[in-house]
Amino acid sequence: MRRPIALLGMRCAGKTTVGRELARRLRRPFVDLDDETLRMARWQGSRAKSAGELLASAGALAFRGFEAQALRRVLEPSLAIVLATGGGVVERSDNRGWLTRAAFRVWLDVPVDVLAARLAADPTPRPPLTGADAVDEIARVLARRAPHYRTLADLILPGDDDAGTLAGRIVAALD
Repeated sequence: MRRPIALLGMRCAGKTTVGRELARRLRRPFVDLDDETLRMARWQGSRAKSAGELLASAGALAFRGFEAQALRRVLEPSLAIVLATGGGVVERSDNRGWLTRAAFRVWLDVPVDVLAARLAADPTPRPPLTGADAVDEIARVLARRAPHYRTLADLILPGDDDAGTLAGRIVAALD
């Protein structure tokens, strides 16, 4: 399969970690959509140093706009990449359309308690999305996004396994 492989899931689902391992195994470039979103925002004048800082400073609406531009930019040429998407990329219908047309999509479906524990232990500053505490809001945000993840997914994996196991399962599903 020469299409991009897009990893979907919530914050701390392991998209970046699994994506890097999958890219290594498949000998493909790895792309993190948060990095591309930040790059897109910088091209347009932002001084944010991280995706979290961009979300906090620009607001969710502007962040999602930068993210949509970045998604189109990486998917348009349909290069054989492994893409770790942002957790909220599924909230825009245009993004869902791009993902459906261009990529093989894998949802790393991680239980709320595991996501909360990972987020609480993560030193990366991650602003809340709903005005609540970032850990406390996980269940609400997942409830809103899960139908999109489920509908988009070509493959759904329980994401609480280690990155090597998950990458191996994805490789096996591609054969």
